[in-house]
Amino acid sequence: MALKLPRRAVFAFPLSALMSGTSRRTASQAAPGTAALPRLSYAGTEIAPVTVDPAHVDIRVTIDLAGDRPMASYMAARPRGLPAVQRTAAGAWVVWDQRTESLIDNRFASSGGRLVFAATGDNFSTQSFPIALELAYRTPAGVKFGVLTVTSKK
Repeated sequence: MALKLPRRAVFAFPLSALMSGTSRRTASQAAPGTAALPRLSYAGTEIAPVTVDPAHVDIRVTIDLAGDRPMASYMAARPRGLPAVQRTAAGAWVVWDQRTESLIDNRFASSGGRLVFAATGDNFSTQSFPIALELAYRTPAGVKFGVLTVTSKK
């Protein structure tokens, strides 16, 4: 008998299985009238979905570090029905074996307590949508991550 997991659990399982954590929340304190930025967690955080033009992907997600000082940052994608891939620091997408030990540091810079993950100008026209995009960073205690669903305009 096959185990039926919610789609979110299937996407996040390889990272969450290797990390410890106690909560999955995106709450952050923001000044009145400003939008709260998502925070990543060891158990995984759901991030608002985005829709893109597959031929010219432009995704920018700003994360509240909540005092964390990332040692490395990562971006991985799980296109529906295709092998998982991860982004290199140069912006190329390569096959990923889904092990946290093999994640490639993207060297996204943090500033002012925030970290901006960006993928701009990428061509995803050969990918199968929707895509689960995983954003993550390493702390001394493990890897915090979040997942957002990327859908196609076409």
